[in-house]
Amino acid sequence: MKIRLICSVLFLILTVGNLKAVEATDNLLMVSEDEVSAAIKKEFVEQGRLEAVDLEFFGGQTVFQIENAQRAKILVEQLEADELQNKFSCKVEIFADGKPFAQTTVSGKFYVLGDIYVPAKNIDKGEVITPDMLKTIQVRMNRIKPMFVVDLDKLVNKEAKKYLKAGKIITDRDIGEKILIHKNDLITVIYQTKKMQITARGQARQDGAKGDKIEVENTKSKKILVGEVVDADTVRIDVQ
Repeated sequence: MKIRLICSVLFLILTVGNLKAVEATDNLLMVSEDEVSAAIKKEFVEQGRLEAVDLEFFGGQTVFQIENAQRAKILVEQLEADELQNKFSCKVEIFADGKPFAQTTVSGKFYVLGDIYVPAKNIDKGEVITPDMLKTIQVRMNRIKPMFVVDLDKLVNKEAKKYLKAGKIITDRDIGEKILIHKNDLITVIYQTKKMQITARGQARQDGAKGDKIEVENTKSKKILVGEVVDADTVRIDVQ
């Protein structure tokens, strides 16, 4: 279903001062694809689209060379967007020094952009992620897969399970809860019942984060039981 956006006129005034490298030795004024794209994006905003968008052009002229002109204007109107297929089309008209120069119908696809968190620097395996290790980048949200972890609160205080490269999106396999007890660590084992608890020394047979169930060996009896990691020194075993 196509949603027809109420047509309005948007002028993006391009001058020698703000266009950058507009002047050339052969006296050509250039209107680039980036500038046409910027004008269309502003029209999306004018029509109430709050999200930033990125554009891909499939049809229509998007680069213009104007001889003997000092100023160009881009007029965008009749913008239509198909929300289901992410397609758009609009009319683009170029004016040179106030006079019509060119007119075209531009079409393509639009993509919603969003900010995600990625490492701001390389993070070594075993490091616990802190906010200063992260930065935001803007990406097309349709490229974010379910396995990607891109929210700040889901990254901070997690432990890197592998080397994380700066700028690369983190996946759920790359991080995990901080390991408090490591295999072969000597720990305190709490044997707990409804009425009492007994402590003993034990040795971890597995790595474990808080709340994980790991095997521990009583250093005296050599008996192996499964308990819950309480902190970096303690495993609790509930005795029935």
